[in-house]
Amino acid sequence: MRFRIFSLFCCVASPFCLASGVFQPNAYGQFPGDPPAVETSDELPSRPDPLIQQLESDASRGGRHRARAIRSLARLGAWPQVDRWISKIDAVADQDQLAESAGMIGNEILLRISLQPELSDAGRSAISKMLAAAKAVHQSPARLKAAIDQLGGEDVDANLGANRVLMAGGQASIQEIVAAIAKGLPDSQRGKVIAVLQSLGEGGAQALGQLALYGDPNVRATSLDALRRLDPEGARDAMLVAAFADDATQPESQVARAGSAIPAGFEKLDAIAVLADRLSSRRAVAMRTPNDADPAFLWSVDETRTGVVPSRSTQIFLQYREAYDAAQRLRRLGDLPPSVSRAVLAADVAYRVMVDLDWPDESQSQQIQTAYPLQTELDALLKSLAQQRARQDVPAAVGLVRLIAAKLQGADPTQSALALRQGRYSELVDAVRDQQPRIRYESAACIADLLPSQSDQASFPGASYFRQTLSEMASLSDQRTAILIETRPVIALRQESILGQLGFEVRLVKTALDAEREIGRGGDFGMVVSKIEISDAVAAELVDRVRRQPKGSRIPIVFYSDAETNEKSVKKAEWETTSNRWISESTPAVYLVPLPGSPAALSEVLVEAESKRRLPALSIGDRSRFRMIGAAALQGESAPR
Repeated sequence: MRFRIFSLFCCVASPFCLASGVFQPNAYGQFPGDPPAVETSDELPSRPDPLIQQLESDASRGGRHRARAIRSLARLGAWPQVDRWISKIDAVADQDQLAESAGMIGNEILLRISLQPELSDAGRSAISKMLAAAKAVHQSPARLKAAIDQLGGEDVDANLGANRVLMAGGQASIQEIVAAIAKGLPDSQRGKVIAVLQSLGEGGAQALGQLALYGDPNVRATSLDALRRLDPEGARDAMLVAAFADDATQPESQVARAGSAIPAGFEKLDAIAVLADRLSSRRAVAMRTPNDADPAFLWSVDETRTGVVPSRSTQIFLQYREAYDAAQRLRRLGDLPPSVSRAVLAADVAYRVMVDLDWPDESQSQQIQTAYPLQTELDALLKSLAQQRARQDVPAAVGLVRLIAAKLQGADPTQSALALRQGRYSELVDAVRDQQPRIRYESAACIADLLPSQSDQASFPGASYFRQTLSEMASLSDQRTAILIETRPVIALRQESILGQLGFEVRLVKTALDAEREIGRGGDFGMVVSKIEISDAVAAELVDRVRRQPKGSRIPIVFYSDAETNEKSVKKAEWETTSNRWISESTPAVYLVPLPGSPAALSEVLVEAESKRRLPALSIGDRSRFRMIGAAALQGESAPR
């Protein structure tokens, strides 16, 4: 009864309470005074993935199980678990186990793991150890030689296994296969290893070509025969040399004339013409190849000249090496026409300077004069210098100037290298006006070394150009020069700062005429940077005036626009300066960019300029040396007699 009365009271009181708002429940259906509500989630608590749990259980068994589990975990993207288990491999010392683990995980998966930012140091160390161990196993000479021996049998399974071993060896396999071919293999085995060599890429043909050209006479014939089978088209030049070279062995000649590479009636002069044309093509390719970090392998004969060794390099060095090899093929023929002989010397010198910027020292100079007695006579050297400057072959021209300097030691310069030649300035004197700073300075340094007195300096034709270059050398700074054309002080200050951060000494000018004068003064220019709207020239005219000057013909030019630049001027400059008229294989393009706000805005310009450069920019040591030579020569000129 009491319960019913209480219930009735609650039912009667409820409308009143709700109306008054005193006991109105909140959004959770609670009345005042109740404990706070706790929000609940419909989601169930996350549970460990059973597959990952199973894989981690397998990884705990170690060895192969761990490697397979790491591979599967990486495919699932379980990176914390991958890091946990791959870090444990860092403690493994067994090289065979490390190599086996690397093979089971796979190079692709190891690369993906190494790219994870959260990977621990122990994990990265483990990856390095596995890759090093795998490389040592795959490139083991004993393992590769055993695989080559296996190819001598007829067992199919053994041959398949040997092929897999050799394919995994990469460059080391090429090295061992070429050495085995040079020593001599039975016909059936040789055919199998040549097939493997073909599958390993271009390195096999390059390595065999080196042995066929520079190898010991006892291995040249077998190398040439293998090269003919591997790459008939690429072996044609080597076949011509073997057929007509004076130093070719009888087996070489037999191999060369056995095929159809030598047509009937083909004579030595025909071979020289073909190889000279190939040399010209190789040199042109080398001069067009970008000077960047594109990787390549260079093959060379070993000390015994019965095998080959690889070395890592870049494409530009590979192409200059190809030109050098083409020159050496011609040398083996002997009795070359003078023009071909000069081209052979130039290709040889260019490669040597590319490899060693300070080439030659005294002994190297003597060696090259012994190897090329006729081509290193002074008259021939001067003619070669003029030809290589006309070709814009900077490495060859620099090397030839240095050979001329060595040749002139103790000679009378006014009667040899500085006198008029056919009514024109000597080729050496003319080189002090070259568009390339390094050629100008090397030539002027050569002449300065020959002239001890003031009277001698004033007595040869073109001495004024020589003195101008000396003045340019004496004023060299420790940085390359950039010309900035800008009239607004605030913008000029900012652009000077950006160019300074890029390593340039800035010459600020206000007009195109002033820029022309600065270029005429000379220096090691790295860039011309200009606003679009200048008072005395439109953009295209400025480009034309800069590029018409010998010292400005290879300078990158950058125009920038900002909020104050007229839109029509921007479009006109873009249309006029993007023409192919302003660009060539050795000339950087003309750029149009927004107002640079940081050094990164000019990075593309610098990358392109460097890719078209053959030799490195002048170092601080080079600048200091040329500066001292210029200053000393000028002081000697002005000193009392």
